[in-house]
Amino acid sequence: MIYVVEDDKSIRELVAYALGSAGYETEGFTSGAEFFAALDAARARLVLLDIMLPGEDGVTILGRLRRDPRFSAI
Repeated sequence: MIYVVEDDKSIRELVAYALGSAGYETEGFTSGAEFFAALDAARARLVLLDIMLPGEDGVTILGRLRRDPRFSAI
């Protein structure tokens, strides 16, 4: 599962379409809050982060992922 965190709907859908066409399963999120809520339910193998998100940006989200041992395999 590849998680795509992107607030722009058209970009998020384009990335999901391209990955889906290549045989990958994806799920999209518009914010860090949505993304972290989903991580509690299922584990992603790869995360694509938008750098400029409203609220918590992609760099901050990446920092949170790196500090949490539960997500060290991502």
